[in-house]
Amino acid sequence: MTSLLSILREATPDCHNKAVQGLKDGSLTMTLTRQTDAEIRALVKNGDGIEYGVTLTGHGAFCSCKDALYRGRACKHALAVCLSRLQRHDPVADRIHLMWPDGHILCGVTGVKRFWLNWTLNALNWSDIVCQACVQTWTRPAVAAEGR
Repeated sequence: MTSLLSILREATPDCHNKAVQGLKDGSLTMTLTRQTDAEIRALVKNGDGIEYGVTLTGHGAFCSCKDALYRGRACKHALAVCLSRLQRHDPVADRIHLMWPDGHILCGVTGVKRFWLNWTLNALNWSDIVCQACVQTWTRPAVAAEGR
C-alpha cells in the first residue's frame, strides 16, 4: 500500500483528476490480472476500447501508454489502478489516516490499518479515501481542538 500512496503523491493534479473522473464515468475500466506482495498488474481500458498494461511495484508505476513511456511519469491508467486498489476496502472503516512523524494519528484514533506518513497537499484531493478528521486537524487545528 505504501507504494500506491507514493505513486499517487508524485502524480500531477490534472492526471489525478483524469483518473478519478475516468473511474467515475466509466471511461476507464480496470481488470486486475495479478496481485502479490511485490506487485500489482492490471489491464486498463479507455473509452475508445484501447487496453494498456499497468504494473505497480515498490519501484514505481509502469504502463504501456505513450504518456508513461515517453514522459516517464505515472499516467492516468496507473493512477486508476492505484485508486481502485485503495478503494476496494470498506470506504469508512479503511480510510487512510495521516500520521505525525512521532507516530501519532492526527485525528487521535489508535490501531489504524492504513496510514500515510509524510503526506503532501495532494491528500486534500483524496477526500474519498483519506480520513477527513485527520485533514481537519491538519488544516484547521484550532477548530479540531474545540471539537474535543
